[in-house]
Amino acid sequence: MAEILTFQFFKRIGLIIVDVLLLLAASTIGAWAVFGLQTPPLLATITRLNILAVITILMAVRFYRIRISESSLDVLSRGMTGFVPVFLMAALILGSYLGFRSKWIPYLVITDAFGFMLIMFSRLFWRILLSYRSRQESAHLPRAVIYGAGELGGTLVRQYQKGKLSYHIVGFVDDDANLKGSYVLGTRVYGTVADLEQILLDLKAKVLIIAITEIAQERMLAAVDAAKEAKAEVKVIPSLFEIQQGSKELDLRSLDYADLLGRPLIKIDREPIEEMVHHKRILITGAGGSIGAEICRQLLTYGPSQLILLDIDETELHDLSLALHNWQKEWSDVIVPVVCDVKNKAKLDRILETYKPQLIFHAAAYKHVPLQELYPEEAITTNILGSYALLRSAKEHRTEKVIVISTDKAVNPTNVMGATKRVVELLASAMTSPQTEIISVRFGNVLGSRGSMLPLFMEQIKAGVPITVTHKEIIRYFMAIPEAVGLVFKAAAMARGGEVMVLDMGRPVKIHDFAEKLVKYYGDGRSKVIVTGLRPGEKLYEELLADNDTTIATEDKLVFKARVNGQTITEEEFITEHLPVFQSCNPKEMLASLHTLVPEFISNGKVRHENASSNL
Repeated sequence: MAEILTFQFFKRIGLIIVDVLLLLAASTIGAWAVFGLQTPPLLATITRLNILAVITILMAVRFYRIRISESSLDVLSRGMTGFVPVFLMAALILGSYLGFRSKWIPYLVITDAFGFMLIMFSRLFWRILLSYRSRQESAHLPRAVIYGAGELGGTLVRQYQKGKLSYHIVGFVDDDANLKGSYVLGTRVYGTVADLEQILLDLKAKVLIIAITEIAQERMLAAVDAAKEAKAEVKVIPSLFEIQQGSKELDLRSLDYADLLGRPLIKIDREPIEEMVHHKRILITGAGGSIGAEICRQLLTYGPSQLILLDIDETELHDLSLALHNWQKEWSDVIVPVVCDVKNKAKLDRILETYKPQLIFHAAAYKHVPLQELYPEEAITTNILGSYALLRSAKEHRTEKVIVISTDKAVNPTNVMGATKRVVELLASAMTSPQTEIISVRFGNVLGSRGSMLPLFMEQIKAGVPITVTHKEIIRYFMAIPEAVGLVFKAAAMARGGEVMVLDMGRPVKIHDFAEKLVKYYGDGRSKVIVTGLRPGEKLYEELLADNDTTIATEDKLVFKARVNGQTITEEEFITEHLPVFQSCNPKEMLASLHTLVPEFISNGKVRHENASSNL
């Protein structure tokens, strides 16, 4: 650090010496133009005072702290700020004493004008020299075209011109056709994304850099298609959400399959979330899962006083705690891993009594639809009885707020998993109180969660085996896990007890078409998409709201409230009529009780309890 500061100090001293010499040259030109070969008695004094005043004001406006290679406007504006006041003051003083018709006025005009131009030209020359050197040094780097001639695209070019980008930028493409033929920082805009394939071929570009934080899926796919045909690698800047979460905007990364879904504009207002979380003790159930782990990671950025990570999977729990401690230790007073089965009410009571969490995120659940069709009693026991145990314990220990992570599969469910989550929503609404607010948040499928279809597709492509899609018309809503969790926090911050919040998961994705895109972009010719038929409990599309629900808009366009007008239940009814049945471990009776609680649950007839779980 000391070496850097020393270098910067001597660099500024060097620039000042250069500018003094340039100002002396300008004074010589001014004197020759006005006085000829004569040397007026005051010339040396006025020249020294003029140079001293200019340099002093340039230092005052931090002119010498500007990076010459970066900001032309800054150099120009601060340079003007240094010269104009000096000229006006000098002209006023000399005019007052020697008369405004004095030859010293044109001398000052010529001297300061030439001084300003010489200093500006010296900076311009240096930038041209740096740019030339950068181009020479980057000639061996991969040639790249930037998609997006906006602010981020310009920033990439600046980095390239300074030799800080590992690509040789040869041009732009942009969606604005009016920019075609124009230049951004000396780099030409060659056309739109419709011309991209030919542009990549003509410019011999090996890399396409997508420098857009918000882009529709159609444009993303068009750009990636063009790059694929031109045999160019695709790099992307982080999305707006990734930048907000701490990624640097110039941290280029490889294309991820999540990018193929487009990049919706998701911006999280941190203030209400921080108010909910900051300096709070927070318990996260299912912490080792994909969603639970992301909840933990994001919560840490809001400064909680303590995170209690609860999960039955000791390996995932250990790995998460280690990662949250930056791989330095396994637990601490701030991050506490707890191995616990969420169905164990007695242990939950001990945990809540010991740590006294003020906020609970309940993400623990069985989620895999086909497997829970085989073993419905396990889904009911974990999802319903485990959730009830947690909610009851939270109420008894006066936890301030519980956020239940629900799912779009709870709406008009056709499978056991969705029906059990709907029951948990009913219990949350029934058990909420002024002392313990309980809310539910529904969202759709998330990208990259353990066992979900898109990571499975990628594994199938790597293995060179067929990609198995259950139906050609099946559609799903998708969102990346970090964005989904960010919206869960937003919903939790604005919700009140008993409410069911719904997230806008974006546009639905046709799975068959998306699978074909993955094969095209990532496949090596061995894999193809095949249709295998709907799995037990699966339906063609998921809904975010039931038919009888009404959506109430909130101040956030991506978060809604669902006013559920259908079935309700009291805790007393659940305890007397359904709890004994669910505790009986009789799959047929448990399913019958589940249908009673969720009358809109219409099974597709593929629940196989009589063939599988009842025999175990």
